[in-house]
This record gives sequence, C-alpha cells and structure tokens, in this order.
Amino acid sequence: MQSPTHRFQWPVLAVALAVAFYVLALVCMAQRAFGAEPGAGFTPPTERIEPPYTNDKCLEKCHGVEGFGAGAADGSLRNLSVDAAAFVFSTHGQKGVQCLDCHQGADPNAHPRIGYPDVDCRACHSKTLPAGVFPEAALEKLSERGIQPPPEASRNAEGWNTTVHGKAWADGVRGAPFCPDCHSAHAIRKSDDPAATVHRDNLPQTCGRCHRDQVVSGDVGGWLARLRLRAHGKGDLSETHAVSECVSCHQGQAAHGEDSVTGQSCPTCHRVPERYDAGATTVASFHIKPHAAAQPLARVLGWLYRAGVWAAAAGLALVVTVLGFASLYRKKEE
Repeated sequence: MQSPTHRFQWPVLAVALAVAFYVLALVCMAQRAFGAEPGAGFTPPTERIEPPYTNDKCLEKCHGVEGFGAGAADGSLRNLSVDAAAFVFSTHGQKGVQCLDCHQGADPNAHPRIGYPDVDCRACHSKTLPAGVFPEAALEKLSERGIQPPPEASRNAEGWNTTVHGKAWADGVRGAPFCPDCHSAHAIRKSDDPAATVHRDNLPQTCGRCHRDQVVSGDVGGWLARLRLRAHGKGDLSETHAVSECVSCHQGQAAHGEDSVTGQSCPTCHRVPERYDAGATTVASFHIKPHAAAQPLARVLGWLYRAGVWAAAAGLALVVTVLGFASLYRKKEE
C-alpha cells in the first residue's frame, strides 16, 4: 500500500513535466518567429571574418567547398556550394564582379534564418528597372568601381517578359524558369562560348532539364515529327535542320522574345502560337501533346494514329512469320 506522500508526488511530477514541455515549446516558437539565432543548419565560423567580404573570403572555407550547404527554415537542405573556377572564368568573374555586388548585405558571420533576398538579374539586364528589384542600385555601385554595365544586347529583360517563360514566371506558375535556370547562377558565359549552358550545342541538355519529354521521347508521333524536320534539309541545304537546335524553331520564345535568334527561316512558315497553359496545345504543334480535357478529339486522333502505326508493324511481323513457317512446311513436304 502506497503512502500518502507517494500518492501526492505523481500528480506534482506530471504537472511539472507539462509546464516544462510548455516552456520549451514557447522558446522554440520564439526562436522560429524572431530568427535571432543563425539560420537552421548554419554553423558560424570559429574565427570572426572581418570585412571587406571579398570573393576569396566567401569561397575559401564556405561556398567554395564542394557539398557545402545549410538547412532551410522549412527543413530542406540547400546546396550553397559554388564552383570557384567556373565563376572566375564566367562573364561576371572576368569583369571583376564580387559576390556582394549581387548578394548585397550578406554577412558570413551570421546568415539569417530566412536567407537573403533572391538575386534578380533584371537589376543589371533591364533598360527600365522593375519596382523593388534586388540588388538595389546595382549598376550605379558597379560603375563606382569602374565596372561597365552589360552591353545593349544583354539588357533585354523586357523582351524576356513577353515570352512563354517570362509570362509563366510572372504569373507564379510552379516550376517556371528564371534567368539562372537557363544561364546558370555562377558560370554565365556568352552564348557563342562552347562552355555556355545556352550555347546551341548545349541546349538539349539545358532545355531537357525541364522539357525532357520533348527533347528525348520514344513516342511514335514525336519520332515521325522529328523525321519530317530532318527531311527539310533535302530542300534547303543552306540551313541546319537538326532536332537538337531547340531555338531554331522556338526562336525568341525560348530566349528573350527576338524575332529570330539563329537567323534561320523557320518562323516564316511555322507560326504556331506558343503558350504555357496546357489547354492551348494543338495538333499543329511540333510536340504532339494535346490536352485531354480541352481537346479530346485531338487526343483520340493522336491515340488512333499511334495505334494504327503499331498495328501495321505488328501485322507486318505476323505476315512475315506466317510466310516463314509456310515456307518451312513446304520444304518438309518436298
């Protein structure tokens, strides 16, 4: 039989544990709300890094280390490593652009929990700056250090705003690409540089990261469409008609809204309007991907077309097989 003292201790212990848990929860919520401590997963340097925060300081022990990353506020792990050599040989690195020119206000000693504002390339690559663009007054600050602004041809963000990519990004479409998705973030090179992600030879890999079904597809309809494209060369030897030349057909819609990127004459005959919503896809598109709900007839016709091709192939194989067995049977009778 328990003594009165023992019976009294259990409720007190339970209340004490509940209060301790409540206080701990409040502390965690306060840290999450105010973000007073360094960001989740961020380990401050053992020795304080003093300004000026040059590229060497940013890369030496942190962002230049392969696999360097930190936990985001949502619990995911962000890869924050930068290929130092790739940046040095990029157009920005060659001009002398510093990390803090784009990532204004970054402090290696105490990164905020929510991270720094996303860099908006339009801060330098627009003729008319959008409102609230970050980094602030980027061109003026670069000019103070003798760094010239991008050439006129590279200040073409306004044209990009009118493209399929630009409109989708402005409308908040999930997965819509922004500048670094095509040009990379820290290894940007001129488009005629073979190492550039937007060089014509590298476009299948760059575009294929989002458009894999269009770049690599075993679909019979897509294969026949690509075969027709290659056949264009029979009537016109002056131009390249390769399926890997994404911008040959998509021209400015895959770039910055230009009338012609490659100088080829494809747009003079092919003027199928491109839009980012699935319901706008038509059977006239090079990539036969009609939307079932918006265009059921096109979907059915596409299915029947592919079924007919495979049926014809299967029928041919069946005929060859039957004739082969018939020939063997006749030989045995003889």
